[in-house]
Amino acid sequence: MQEVGQSFPWRDAFAVGHPGLDGEHRRMVTLINDITAAIDAAMGEEEFSELLEQIRAVAEQHFRNENAVLWELRSGTYAALRDHPRTPPFVKAMAEAAFDEHMAEHEAMLRQIDAVKTLPREALGETLKTWFLNHAIKHDSHLKAIFQAM
Repeated sequence: MQEVGQSFPWRDAFAVGHPGLDGEHRRMVTLINDITAAIDAAMGEEEFSELLEQIRAVAEQHFRNENAVLWELRSGTYAALRDHPRTPPFVKAMAEAAFDEHMAEHEAMLRQIDAVKTLPREALGETLKTWFLNHAIKHDSHLKAIFQAM
């Protein structure tokens, strides 16, 4: 589904199958589009910096939420697992295998967002798109597999 007038449209491939996390992914895509539009419009420095702070804050909260969901899956306390009694051992094993690496990757991705602020504006749009794709497609493939298994 491509949204009109956006240089970086939402795609179903960005979804992992968890409504809250998928909503946060959508918010990041919206902010990347807002940043790209601000670059094209030569937005003032203060407003532009605010957009960069917003995407960093959304990403940080999103990573906290992903870590919490993974922890619940790993510990067997994730509410949706109660409805699928045969699934928990498999899902727990998948979450456990991904947990440490996933958390470490989140820290690295936040450092990347912080580094983006030092780039020239004309490089930001594509850099943020690549950053998001790395997260949503590559990094979150573990989460997507877990939610598809439930």
